[in-house]
Amino acid sequence: MSRTFDPNAIFFIHRSHPSMRRQRYLRRFRAWMRALTLLILLCLIYPTPAISETLRLASYTAALERNAPGLLYRDIIHGKSSQIRAALRLIATIQPDILALQRFDWDAELRAARAFQAALNAQGWEMPHLVAPRPNTGVASGVDIDGNGQIGGPGDAQSYGTFAGQRGLLLLSRLPFNAQDSQDHSQVLWANVPQTRSPDPPEIARVQRLAYVAMLQTSITWRQHSISLLTFHASPPVFDGPEDRNGRRNADEIAYAAALVDQLPEPLVLLANTNLDPVDGEGHHEVMSQLLAHPKLQDPMPASLGGQAAANTGHRGPARLDTVDWRDPRPGNLRVNYILPSRDFVLHDGAVHWPAKELPDPQGNSHRLIWQDVSLP
Repeated sequence: MSRTFDPNAIFFIHRSHPSMRRQRYLRRFRAWMRALTLLILLCLIYPTPAISETLRLASYTAALERNAPGLLYRDIIHGKSSQIRAALRLIATIQPDILALQRFDWDAELRAARAFQAALNAQGWEMPHLVAPRPNTGVASGVDIDGNGQIGGPGDAQSYGTFAGQRGLLLLSRLPFNAQDSQDHSQVLWANVPQTRSPDPPEIARVQRLAYVAMLQTSITWRQHSISLLTFHASPPVFDGPEDRNGRRNADEIAYAAALVDQLPEPLVLLANTNLDPVDGEGHHEVMSQLLAHPKLQDPMPASLGGQAAANTGHRGPARLDTVDWRDPRPGNLRVNYILPSRDFVLHDGAVHWPAKELPDPQGNSHRLIWQDVSLP
């Protein structure tokens, strides 16, 4: 029987045939090209943040504490507090990469801290990473520290506070923290530090912690460098008697921080409110001078025209370096907030945010934000 060619017949070509392999390669190539085109478009629309040539460090005693737990969180989410709005605007204007924020109420779920992050993001400056050690302020000690014959109340707390967590500290960052390098020194007992100045009797010494608020070490990675960070907020060296308990505690906190600097790997940065001026005001000035002269650290000495314009008669220290505008004549304006990078950093711009014509703060915050730009060679 003869066979005739049917043009409508469907021919079967095995998938191993060269023509079929070429078609598969072409389909894969087109799929890869579509994916690459989409990736390029996404990068154009959502560019990856560039790593800055400099790292901006900041420290600010914001005085955002409230008189009861939960109130700071409430005020942040309601968005009506002019004090909080002013702090957010200031931080968004300065645009720090790392910010040590003091006098910020702590809560166990970090609700206030995360709400503050979100509010800062709404101002156009994102700092998505935070760490907030549990502070000693308001934490019951179980002993009669203030000597009034009763146990309990803010005077018998590990540090003065009307509730546990009042006036805590917060580290905010645009770069992630390295959890494996984090260590909280807030529970170190004062009596156990080397060469302690503690005047406390044994019943108090066995429970009294050194850190007034908290003391934390951690690190970030920037431009492939691991940078150690140390932050704390020391006891004010006032509000005591001839025993100088608060002055002694302040001195030992700073000395303990200096000992940690000895141990921390470089590069490193200390960001702290030490509550101590190296020259003026009360306290053991020599301890602050020793920290500023630490062989691993350098003092950028950020300054302001406003501090110079508000100089106190009788003060010996350079007024341009002052970071707080306290009541005159005593204690007056002092330098109590510091950014101290290690000597391997190159220093760039820096300042105390204290404009020469600034009006008095309507919310009563006497402290000024300080910032410093650094880089690594």
